[in-house]
Amino acid sequence: MSYSLISASESSSRQLADLLNACYEDYDTPIRFHSGQFDFFVRAHDILLEQSLAARDGDELIGLALLARRGERGWVSGLGVLPDHRRQGVARALMTGVIENARELGVKRLQLEVLSSNRSAIDLYTDLGWRMGRELLVWERPAFQGPLPIHRERWVETPPDFLLANYFDAWHEERPCWQREKDTLLRYTDIGMKGWAIVRDDGPVAYLLGFAPRNGRMPLMDVAVDPAVGYKSAGRALLQNLHLAFNTTPQLPNEPVASKLNFLFAAMAYQVVLRQNEMTLDL
Repeated sequence: MSYSLISASESSSRQLADLLNACYEDYDTPIRFHSGQFDFFVRAHDILLEQSLAARDGDELIGLALLARRGERGWVSGLGVLPDHRRQGVARALMTGVIENARELGVKRLQLEVLSSNRSAIDLYTDLGWRMGRELLVWERPAFQGPLPIHRERWVETPPDFLLANYFDAWHEERPCWQREKDTLLRYTDIGMKGWAIVRDDGPVAYLLGFAPRNGRMPLMDVAVDPAVGYKSAGRALLQNLHLAFNTTPQLPNEPVASKLNFLFAAMAYQVVLRQNEMTLDL
């Protein structure tokens, strides 16, 4: 097969969104981007389209790898190849190309996330020098389990930028993944992300960030608890009030496996619906 690698910036947002959708259509977590959502994804995650790569066979785009940068750190996402063109070296060429572009940008460490079940991708990355890192859990609590009836504490809708500015750094004992770093979350405030907090005498003791429920689901972007107050006290009240306020299925992506929040989610009848691994490559 003959193909070439080109800068992703040579294609339109619509073309790149359609390509990603097609590459991931048969995955456990299919992607459903339209061009506007793709543009926001690029902006929110500091993706550099000039240094990202697409594979082209004739006039057809057949694969994509996106490269983001924050200082000396980089992130690879959206690596995918159309089903009919897999196992022909396209993914390896794309990954090798974005690694070289990252080096030229002065990136010292790259990271990515890969589904734990995607053995072929893990084997490819390992062969290229990536190291397996921590496990990330995707938690969900189906709405049919019903609310968690307790006495309501002060559950207050609070501006997410205020919560991020004042509590994010101190309340995360585990480093968040790229998609849930503060820089990413601040961009989501531009498209309607909301914040809610449990407030006691001295102010918030726990918060969550997310979007209003739609079609029975509620995407959560961040959950944080003041460790000085305790996950059992403040965290339990936070999730109980969430389920009292919204009869929906919330989902929180990519919580590090060492996070103490995982004990809270398990105790509140959340389920792990996906597992990912964070991988790193030192350049």
